[in-house]
Amino acid sequence: MARRWLSIKKIEDSHEARSLRRLELHAFPRIGFRPIGEIKTIELANCLEAIEREGIIETANRIKQLMQQVFRYALRRGIIEHNPAGDLRDIISHQVVTNRACIPPAELPQLLQDMKAYNGDVLTKAAMHLLLLCFTRTGELIGARWEEIDWNREEWLIPPQRMKMRNPHLVPLSKQALAIFKELHDVTGKHGLVFFSPANKDKHISNNAVLSALKRMGYAGRMTGHGFRSLASTILNEQRQYHPDIIERQLAHADRNEVRAVYNRADYLLERKKMMQDWANYLDSVGKSGKVVTGKFGKALIN
Repeated sequence: MARRWLSIKKIEDSHEARSLRRLELHAFPRIGFRPIGEIKTIELANCLEAIEREGIIETANRIKQLMQQVFRYALRRGIIEHNPAGDLRDIISHQVVTNRACIPPAELPQLLQDMKAYNGDVLTKAAMHLLLLCFTRTGELIGARWEEIDWNREEWLIPPQRMKMRNPHLVPLSKQALAIFKELHDVTGKHGLVFFSPANKDKHISNNAVLSALKRMGYAGRMTGHGFRSLASTILNEQRQYHPDIIERQLAHADRNEVRAVYNRADYLLERKKMMQDWANYLDSVGKSGKVVTGKFGKALIN
C-alpha cells in the first residue's frame, strides 16, 4: 500500500526514493508483512518507539508522517474501515536530543567548508574529520592508541573495552583517513595516545572538544560528535548503493536479529573497505563542488 501511495503521489523522485528507503529500512521489517487491514495502533506505536530507541528521532517522526499518509490513502480508497494511524500524537519525541543533534544532508557542503576553515586546535580539527570518515563514536576515537593502527593493512582495530557493545571493532581506513593519521603521528607519535592531551600526559583530549569546536563554528544545538555517524548513515542508506547490513556493521550497531547476527560474523570486510573509500571520495567531491552529489558513488550489494 505504501508503494502504491508513493507511486501516485506527485513528489520529486529524490523525495520519493528517500521516503521509500526510510520505510524499507525501519517500517517494512517490523510491520510490512502484516495485512494492512489487521494492523493495530499498538503495532504502529511499537514500531515508532523502536526507531526512536535507535536514536534517530527525526527519522521516527518522518516515518510517523508517512504512516499517517499511507493509512489515510487506504481509508479513502475503501481498503480499510478504520485508520489505526489516526492519532499517534505523543508517541515519540518531537525534538532530536541535544547530544545526538545532526544537520540535514543538504548542509553537508557547508559543514565541510567550515571544518576546513576551522583554525582551532589541530587535534580537535583532525578528530572532526576522522569522525566523519570512520563512523566511530567520539569516545572510541579520542581514546585511540597508535598500536591499534595497522599501517600495512590500512586498518584500525578498536579493542572491546572501548566499544559500546564490548566487542572489538575493525575500521577499514580510506586513503584520506590514513593521511590524517599520518599527519597526527608527526604530532603525537611519541606518545601511546593518538589524541594525547598536553595538559595531562596520561589522558586524551576532552570528550567535549569536538562539541565545543562545533559550537564555535556556529552549530550549537544542531550538530554533535554523534551527528557525524548519523549523517554518514543517512546519506549512505538514502544513496541505496550499499546493503543496510554493511552500513550497520561499520557503525558497530548490535544486531537484534539473531539470524542476521550470525551472518555478520563474516564482517563484510571487503565490502566495507570499498564503501569507506567510496565514502571518503564522495566527501572530497562534495567539498570541491560545494553541493551534495546525488549520483552513484559506489556499489556493494549482498544477497
